[in-house]
Amino acid sequence: MPRSGSELLQVILSQNEKIYASATSPLLEYQYGARANGNLNEVKSQNPTLMKNAFTSMCAGMAQGYYDAITDKPIVIDKSRGWIMTLEWLEKWYENPKIICMVRDLRSVLASFENSYRNNRDSPDCPDIPSEIKNMTADQRARHWVQTHPVGLTLNNLKDLFIKNRQSSVCFVKYEALVKDPDTTMDAIYKYLELDSFKHDFNNLEKKVEENSSLYGIFGNHDVRKELKSTSHWMDTYPEWIGNQIYEENKWYFETFGYSKL
Repeated sequence: MPRSGSELLQVILSQNEKIYASATSPLLEYQYGARANGNLNEVKSQNPTLMKNAFTSMCAGMAQGYYDAITDKPIVIDKSRGWIMTLEWLEKWYENPKIICMVRDLRSVLASFENSYRNNRDSPDCPDIPSEIKNMTADQRARHWVQTHPVGLTLNNLKDLFIKNRQSSVCFVKYEALVKDPDTTMDAIYKYLELDSFKHDFNNLEKKVEENSSLYGIFGNHDVRKELKSTSHWMDTYPEWIGNQIYEENKWYFETFGYSKL
């Protein structure tokens, strides 16, 4: 989920000298670009099985070549929300992929978006449209974000994963658990990755990969605090009735990941 600590987790993992934890990665987008050319005559004129196998092999080679130029560390964790959506595709060229997905109370996710909105009222990225009387109130903006990119897309991808009964292919990590009990949470992540545990310094977090967050607009801040600590509660932003509305309209998410109404 957006605003659920994926950047935080990458920064923590990067303390391990064996791991390269990427910034938001274009690798999958590069592969999308290649897939988009699958209807070219140069492709369709050849044996379909041969072309499918060649494309699958190219995806594997693309990932290897991409990171060969970036790092010499033996373990790479590529950051992209798209891997869950393309799980079946990923499995065709990468054996036993490990996918970690950060989740968080949806009300807190949306409150984070709302706070960015309030702090950047001069920005053209704001979703309110006064001329059409759209997204003018906090509850309307919450609905807007649930139905649009990136929150809405991620919600749909997660929902589809459970509909397909593929949730066991993913390691879900609650943001709240990572902040409250980071040692236990990180040990569980290392166990899932089949790696030895590592002693992290949660009071000295430093982002080691270069990334220009401004390119992602006011809702794409990828900064990480030096110390691991909890952020504000969603009720500091929303009244209880908006929180209840978000809960009732997205109950499947709260029930799936064990978040209570209050």
